[in-house]
Amino acid sequence: MSNPTPPPLDVQKIVTDLLALLRTIDPVTEGVKLAEQGRRTVDALILALENFGATMDNLNQAASRVNRLLDDVEEPIRRIAGVADQAGSLMGFLPSLAGKAMSNLVPKSSSDQAPTSTPQRTV
Repeated sequence: MSNPTPPPLDVQKIVTDLLALLRTIDPVTEGVKLAEQGRRTVDALILALENFGATMDNLNQAASRVNRLLDDVEEPIRRIAGVADQAGSLMGFLPSLAGKAMSNLVPKSSSDQAPTSTPQRTV
């Protein structure tokens, strides 16, 4: 197998094609396009930063509102928590109190009663 020989380079055709390509490039037009793209990029960046600033302002306002709400609600919640703690202690005490009350209501047997020293009157 023989290797085919490549055709000889036509330097004149290559130079002509390169010059034709260079003629289509207008540095002024390309510079204007580049400047316009740069301006649009900067405008978009400024808009994004303005939106970010507005978002941060909104978040700051929301945080301030939440802080004011917590300031208004915190003390009543603390009082309710204190009452709930006392109610929990009372709930622990009530069963023992009920047990004592029930033992006082149950009639005692005659052997548990002490003799009375006062005579009873009959009418």
